[in-house]
Amino acid sequence: MTTHNELWLTYHQASRCNKPATTQLVELEFQNEKLTDLEDVLEHLFRQGFVEAQHRSLSYWENHNGQRLNPSHVLEELLTEGEGKCPQSALRLIIADCPPHLWFTYVYTHKGVSPAVTQRVKLCHAQEAKLEIIAHLTNHIFRNGYLPARYRSVVTWQGTCGRKIEEHENLDALLTAGEGLTETSPLRLIIGLLLALKVLSGTLTVLQFLVIQFGTG
Repeated sequence: MTTHNELWLTYHQASRCNKPATTQLVELEFQNEKLTDLEDVLEHLFRQGFVEAQHRSLSYWENHNGQRLNPSHVLEELLTEGEGKCPQSALRLIIADCPPHLWFTYVYTHKGVSPAVTQRVKLCHAQEAKLEIIAHLTNHIFRNGYLPARYRSVVTWQGTCGRKIEEHENLDALLTAGEGLTETSPLRLIIGLLLALKVLSGTLTVLQFLVIQFGTG
């Protein structure tokens, strides 16, 4: 029976999702100790300082197709099946050190009691840089056509408790504070001034017309 002595893995860290994954070859015998399952490998990586200890509770394994693996999975079985045997089939070490997405709600102040629509946005996109501040999120919404461009100058953000959120505020800091973390605690994108301005403009036009009419009568 063939015994495998090496395992290929790739690091997939949520906070580095817009950067290429790093590949590593791990020797399964280290200082006269044999690594026999995925938990042994994970302990080895943390013991060597390859991953910060604070991320221990946020780390788990997937095969190269994205299927989650049990930490007790025997390495010899995985390698015999071709998993982790070469860079192309490297196991994926997922380090979920930050939330992968953010929730927000569209709030149209001029639509009365109509239900608000909630949307989830991934913080990393293959075609875009990572969304890091509120301004990036606002630009992402308009760039993808989720709101008409005419609303760009009249949108503002609020937190779940109504606090005004500035465009420069950091998304990770907001998520850490619980803002936008779940569907039930979304950020609020306030939209509504544009229509009010149109109504006001229309009212002024009517008044001007009446003044002209009465003035010439």
